[in-house]
Amino acid sequence: MLSYWENVSFINYDLIIVGSGIVGLSTAVKYKKRHPSATIAILERGVFPSGASTKNAGFACFGSISELEDDLQECSEDEIVALTEKRYRGISELRKLLGDEAIQFEPVGGFELGFDPSACDRIHYYNGLLENVFPSAPFSEVTEDLKNYPFSKKVIHLIKHQFEGTIHTGKMMRSLIDRASELGIRIYTGCEVKQLEFDTNPVRISTVSSQQTVEFRASQIALCTNAFSSSLLPNLDLEPGRGQVIITKPIPNLNLQGSFHYHRGYHYFRPIDNRILLGGGRQLDKSGETSLAFEPNDIILDQLKDDLQNLILPGIEVGVESNWTGIMAFGKSKNPIVKKASENVFVVARLGGMGISIGAGVADDLIQLLETQ
Repeated sequence: MLSYWENVSFINYDLIIVGSGIVGLSTAVKYKKRHPSATIAILERGVFPSGASTKNAGFACFGSISELEDDLQECSEDEIVALTEKRYRGISELRKLLGDEAIQFEPVGGFELGFDPSACDRIHYYNGLLENVFPSAPFSEVTEDLKNYPFSKKVIHLIKHQFEGTIHTGKMMRSLIDRASELGIRIYTGCEVKQLEFDTNPVRISTVSSQQTVEFRASQIALCTNAFSSSLLPNLDLEPGRGQVIITKPIPNLNLQGSFHYHRGYHYFRPIDNRILLGGGRQLDKSGETSLAFEPNDIILDQLKDDLQNLILPGIEVGVESNWTGIMAFGKSKNPIVKKASENVFVVARLGGMGISIGAGVADDLIQLLETQ
């Protein structure tokens, strides 16, 4: 039973956001700046954001050529352009919101490792397709630079995306949390939403925290829980996709700069603090990785370790320090879901593994919906 003080001071808000990931925090901060008098709370089921916002590789990426080739099997050219615009706009919004220093943004470029030369034949096509998205042609062949990298001889070509880069995921999320706190936005962690009453005014949302059920109330609710949204909105076109990540022990004299992709973007790696952070491989066991459980997948982890030893740093003894997983969301459409679920309930989900790139941008789209009420 709540006390009188708790009922009058902590329960009622103008806007409650479920999920303290990139989208949830970006939405809260931007909405509060536009509506300074609004009372806002964020409910987070974990101690930290529970999907992928603190578990990703920190790539500011927009799609390699082989990824775009894959997307063209399901999307039109116009859809590819629109998706890429969303990603580029989202990174621009994130940088503008927090500043490059706060998120440790480094414009190191994105490099696609190739095992046959055919992708290079498509550089001119994609530069033309995306000419109105980027300030200049994004893609160029830099195969001659392979001599500067330690990669296996299996890698026979290299394509650079000059506008891609990296961020420090931890610093980005801490900066978002700090900004929210400065604005008076309340964040409740360890607070799992169990029930949402859509048709009440104000909307009622029941949570469980420390074995206690608490009912919050708000004029508007925004669900920013990506793959976990299906527990409250089961009819969404939404499928979880787990991502495996490993990080090495420190590697003496590691001289590597950039962000790297291969196998149609399913695999990716980057240097960080004299280590290699390597992740992906979901395509090796898609059914096994269609899961909301934060568990390792030995099939994929073994392949990542093999890639590390035989493809990325062959001949160099490398130890793995730790591994973890993140949960993303996918669906039949490549476009994120940003929609009204009921009169005062809204949802953002299905970020397609591109949360860093599109998170701050789709927050703007969500705010537009909130403001039309």
